[in-house]
Amino acid sequence: MGNYLDKSKFKKPKEFDIENELPPNSQELEEIVLGTILIASEIIHQIAEHLKLELFFSHKNKLIAETIIKLYNNNNIIDLLSVSNELRNNNKLEEIGGAYHLSLLTNRIASTANIENHIYLLKQYSLQRNLIQICGQGIQKSFDASYDIFDVFSETQINLENSLKNLIKNDSVKVGVVHNELILKAIEVANKGIKSGVPTGLTRIDNVTNGWQKSDLIILAGRPSMGKTAVAVCMSMIPAIHNNIPIAIFSLEMSNEQLVSRMQSYLSEINVSKIVKKQLELHEIEQMENTTKALNNAPLYIDDTPNVTLTELKSKARKLVRENKVELIIIDYLQLMRSGLPVNNREQEIAEISKGLKALAKELDIPVIALSQLSRGVEARADKKPMLSDLRESGQIEQDADMVIFCYRPEYYGIDEYEVADTVFNSNGLMMLIISKHRNGELGEIPLRFLHQFTKIINYDDDYSTNSSNLVPPITENKMMPNTNFDKHLDNQEDKELF
Repeated sequence: MGNYLDKSKFKKPKEFDIENELPPNSQELEEIVLGTILIASEIIHQIAEHLKLELFFSHKNKLIAETIIKLYNNNNIIDLLSVSNELRNNNKLEEIGGAYHLSLLTNRIASTANIENHIYLLKQYSLQRNLIQICGQGIQKSFDASYDIFDVFSETQINLENSLKNLIKNDSVKVGVVHNELILKAIEVANKGIKSGVPTGLTRIDNVTNGWQKSDLIILAGRPSMGKTAVAVCMSMIPAIHNNIPIAIFSLEMSNEQLVSRMQSYLSEINVSKIVKKQLELHEIEQMENTTKALNNAPLYIDDTPNVTLTELKSKARKLVRENKVELIIIDYLQLMRSGLPVNNREQEIAEISKGLKALAKELDIPVIALSQLSRGVEARADKKPMLSDLRESGQIEQDADMVIFCYRPEYYGIDEYEVADTVFNSNGLMMLIISKHRNGELGEIPLRFLHQFTKIINYDDDYSTNSSNLVPPITENKMMPNTNFDKHLDNQEDKELF
């Protein structure tokens, strides 16, 4: 039989001379990381636990990194001047190329968005160098008969594991430790008689959630004009003003002036349209001044940066939690964010954003509320009532969320009466919050009052139900279903939500 292998197609392996090969590294990446820290010193809080000397191969870069780490550990300012002075004091400034070299590092930095990816790549290079060194030592000892091969093998294995431990953080924890911490927290909450999470001030919601819980991702979804932003503003103002809880709002759609106008309308009960259009009469201005003084000292922080990327939002959120002790983050709204990652389609991008927000909630150990648009599938149904399959652009949202809550106003669709579990509501001014997913609690529907002209949400009439939990039971046992009904061509104009 003939030989079916065509040897001409196989190239001879390149001869590899390990002694003359430069260890894996990227001086460009090292300089980008250092330059980013020098122009945006606050970013070091984001990467401090990952910033290690082993990441840097270049001697110059290692000296600069060593100086930055020293300044950080001593709680000193990190910038061009401080790093330059510290290097000079240690007689190392000329060794790295002088102050001019430091300034060159910052010239090529256009954005800080990808710093985490750059650190990750430097970790890979560092692990490659460690692997080469450790295995090289093992190879040399394996040729030497004076070494016990089992000792060599064990030593190599231990060194490899230690190398990985130094660069990759181990977050595992013993169950008993967590168990005792939870018991202590439960005792503290019971003794103080407070909510375990961030309260909303809306009685029925707090009864169901006990406040927004730490590390939870809550999706507040609805079609345009359903009142998502009004609910978000209400849930930010009540805890901030009455409980002095610091809260941050990332408003990607509205400017900070528009958002504060809603807060002024909420407190003063002056028509929001008159405030936004600056059509107030003198007596209304006086009324607003007298009723909105609480806003002066409220620990509310608004960031209205448009088209913010996931990485940028994470960086801003970390800073707000670190510097202002923020305990709740609200994002209005999810579909206006960008992932900043190379993706094939919008659905994939929204999935990355959703996963990133859940990871952020866990990392910062605070609740994150993300507002979300729904697809037009809602409009095709007779009752216009939203369900999980309407979550726009990604089923990943449903998967990542600890809670999914829909805002629904039957009045908007001309429905006069709304019935839930044998209870009939007059739709005039009615807003239903439909809890369709609750990882740690009940499903069902909560009635609220929506004061349209003030964009204000208040508790519904407390006498409407004798249900001890104040939660109308769910109509069906479980309304969760795969998210398959996406509308990828939603008119941008329709996305513009007034209320």
